[in-house]
Amino acid sequence: PVGKRVVIFKYGADQRDSIENCIRIEDQPPPLASDLTDQDVVVAVEACEVVWTDTVMASGQYQHQARLPYSPGMSYAGRVVWAGEKAKAKGITLGCVVAVAGDAGPRSLGKYQKYGGCASYAVAPVSACIPYVPKNWSMAEASCFAYGYYTAHYCLVECGKVLKGETILINGATGGVGIPAVRICKLVGATVIATTRSYKKVDFLKSIGVDHVVLVSDSDGKPRSFKKEVKALTGGKGVDLVYDGVGGDHITLESIRCCRFQARYLIVGWAATPNVARGKGQRGSPNANKIPTNLIMMKGLRVIGCPAMIAVKHDKDRSMQARRHHDIATWTNNGGLPPLAVASTFPLADIKKALLERVESGSAVGSTIVIPPKLVLPSAL
Repeated sequence: PVGKRVVIFKYGADQRDSIENCIRIEDQPPPLASDLTDQDVVVAVEACEVVWTDTVMASGQYQHQARLPYSPGMSYAGRVVWAGEKAKAKGITLGCVVAVAGDAGPRSLGKYQKYGGCASYAVAPVSACIPYVPKNWSMAEASCFAYGYYTAHYCLVECGKVLKGETILINGATGGVGIPAVRICKLVGATVIATTRSYKKVDFLKSIGVDHVVLVSDSDGKPRSFKKEVKALTGGKGVDLVYDGVGGDHITLESIRCCRFQARYLIVGWAATPNVARGKGQRGSPNANKIPTNLIMMKGLRVIGCPAMIAVKHDKDRSMQARRHHDIATWTNNGGLPPLAVASTFPLADIKKALLERVESGSAVGSTIVIPPKLVLPSAL
């Protein structure tokens, strides 16, 4: 049956301009069999996570620019309605539930770029299909776990080498890649200090296992120093590791001051400063973030950029992906990692509202999910 898809047809000047003026919803026929290969999988999408990255990609301000037009949505879940022979040989069967992330959608390369999850149908290579989603998870939970847990695993396990007994400072701990970072840190036996701008989020952070919560804003919403508080919580030593998906001058400087000597600083994102690059798909970053190199030197810090998706491209023997798949499959299915929190769900028709929630992601606790119209599929599926 014919479905619907969201299409980004041009790059906007910034996040809000893109959402308001560069998105449309159109009919989507099923993919043509003649366009598919034996490694392809066609998914009837039932839920798709939209993230902050989707909003900066829509303005061309992200380092990776998908070819226009394309559908947003980098991770999603649904039922398989077609599978090539190589996909079937790897255990993908018609009607089975899969989550999709990694080598598919607008952050991937080649033909799969146009097939984001904000659509009734998406095409993905079998390498991006995850068939081990716990059976008791909802489609919404299945759609968001891979983006979050895969990113956090790459940053914390592959790059940060997080260890039992260490103390981790997590900025943006209530977001789509912050919550999974908390979960993984607690799973390996680390102590977590989470920062937040709002006291209203303290109870939630405690409920997911955070040991200590530190406010980075005062009652008027203005930045406040939190170095002394973090130092006191660590017996004056400072934290072993910073997981920073927020960035910005204040957060970055204060977080560096919270570090012990030779700590590791993981740069996961820059949500506080989306306009570092030019809009409308232009190249260049006239407003690039700056970090205090004097403090980095004197503290002997290891500052590590953690581009989770770019790293996949350079994982030539796929050993990193194999480790990630093994760990996440084991931890999710033995109950070590629970499903991630879903902040809200929106019908596909309200895609603009969903994306705006991610622009204002500091207000949401958990993931934002888009639900395409339900397809009437053959009963055999």
